[in-house]
Order: sequence, then structure tokens, then C-alpha cells
Amino acid sequence: MGFSSERFLIKPDQNLICGICKTVLKDAVLTRCGHAFCEVCLDTWLARPLSGSCPQCRASVSKFQVSPVWAIREIVNNLTVECDYGDRGCRLVMRVESLERHRESCAYAPVECAGCETVVSRYELPHHQAQCAKIAATANEPDFDDPKRSDWTNQLVKDLEKKLTQTEQQLKQTKKKLETSETSSRKLERDLSDARLQLQRKRGECTLLHSNFVDFDPQYPYGFSPESIAKLSLLIACHLLRKPDYMDRNRIFNCVKRCYDSYARCGSHFEQDVHMLVATAYASNWFTENQRINFHCWLQSIARYRKYADLSGPPHPECTAGILRRTSSLRS
Repeated sequence: MGFSSERFLIKPDQNLICGICKTVLKDAVLTRCGHAFCEVCLDTWLARPLSGSCPQCRASVSKFQVSPVWAIREIVNNLTVECDYGDRGCRLVMRVESLERHRESCAYAPVECAGCETVVSRYELPHHQAQCAKIAATANEPDFDDPKRSDWTNQLVKDLEKKLTQTEQQLKQTKKKLETSETSSRKLERDLSDARLQLQRKRGECTLLHSNFVDFDPQYPYGFSPESIAKLSLLIACHLLRKPDYMDRNRIFNCVKRCYDSYARCGSHFEQDVHMLVATAYASNWFTENQRINFHCWLQSIARYRKYADLSGPPHPECTAGILRRTSSLRS
């Protein structure tokens, strides 16, 4: 039998469900016909009289043709599951691979009182045995006629005291592990919350970038207006290392050249946009070596111009008139 799907914090994938017991695969094995089952379930199925077929497709299968599926076992072992004794009060969650080890020391595991055979939780056993009427009666019962029974009673008391001490130690260790697990769980929850917040921010940035700047205009209007300089720069930056096939390299180069010729020395803040555009184009791998040489020369020219030109002065009249003519032609 596998693990009940209701015990998992996240609903398991249907591909991890055993075709026989309809629970999550435990020690998954694979038949020759490609179906996965719990190892115990398939062994039980094949052990039936006159049974030598796959439970799902009825293909011929023998136990010697079955092999373990380590990948599925690893996936199941990493799933988060509740403790077996959740119905008794244990709220601890863990990975499947830790379930067996936790079951051996769980404070809520059912144990039987050695005196009255009452089943209680492990952490309740010391208190129960201290108040158990049968244990008290056995310990205090005088027996003058049978010294062997008296020795047996004393030995029973010693065994119970020893078991009581061991149980108390196990309880302390379990509480300590539980506290450590809760601390780790809170830390993981904080990390998960921070990661989700960062992911939302990154998605917002990407959405803003693509919605405002990344749209490509197949008419190649870049350079006819100052506003198109930044759009072309961001278009190249978004595909810096790989030019989309639907964009023509030479036409993009002509657009960059048009932006440089029209606005590199216009005496306005658009000069900064041209500098950014040429630098982005030079950093990309869109262009040929001769075109990159042009970008290099333009960057040097911009640097010399910015070094010696008085950028705080008003724009050159001819440049201003040119911008107005281009804007008017586009509007018309």
C-alpha cells in the first residue's frame, strides 16, 4: 500500500498514483509494459493464482521483469506529508523519506501500558503508568507464600521504571526536534515570502518594459522623431545577444545612423539618447564588423563633442528648425 493522497500538503500528480491501491506510489516499480505500481501491491497481485498479467493493460508480466523506478521514488521521497499520527494530535509535517524515522520517536505514537494494556500516546505513558491501578496493585501486593512471584513483581517494577526513564528522555528529544522543525519552518516561510515578492517585482518590471518599449515597428520609423531614439535603443537592448530574424540588420543600422546624424549635436537632452543608442548598438552582436567600426567612430566623435562643446547653452538654431520640420512632416 502507498501513501494516502489526503496526507500530502500539495495534491500529488496523478502520474504518481498506483494503479492497484489508488494511493501515492511507495517503493515504485516499473513493469515491462511501462506501468508503475507500489512494490508490495504488484508482488501481491502477481502472487495470486493464475495471475501473470499487468493490472492495467493485461500484458504478460512476471516478477523477474519488474525493476525499481529510482526517479519516481526520489520524487515521492521529497514530497511533504503529514505524520501518521495526525489523528492523535501530531501536527508535524516532513518529507516522506523522514517519515519512518519520525514514526519511531513520535510523541503521539500509540503505546500499550504494560499493566492494564490500555493504549495511550507515547508522551502520556509516564503519567498513565504513574496512576495505573493495576501497576500499583501489583507493586504493593504482598505475597508471602511465593517468593518467586515477589521477585517477578520487583523486576517488573524495575523494568517499568527503566522504561519510564527512557520514555521521558525520548519525549524531551522529540520536543527539541519539534521546536527545531518549527523554527526551520518559519524561516522557510519567510524565505518563500521574500522570493515571491521579488518574483512579483521582476514580473512587474518585465511587463512594464515589454508593454512600453519593446514593440517593433516594421516601418522602421526610428530617427524621424526624437522620441524614437530611446525606443530603438531599448529594442536592441532587449535582444542584445541575438537579433530576431524578422528585423533587417542594414535597415536598423540606417535607423541608428539617421538618429546620429539628426540628433547627436542638436544641443538638447536628445544627445544623451543618441549616445545611449550608439553604445547599445556597439555592445550588441547584431551588426557586421564594418558597421561596428562606424559605431566606434561615432562614440569617439560624441565624446570629443561633449568634451569641448558648451552643452549648457541653447540648442543650435538649425538643429531646432530641423527637429520641428521632421515632427511636422510626421504629423502630416
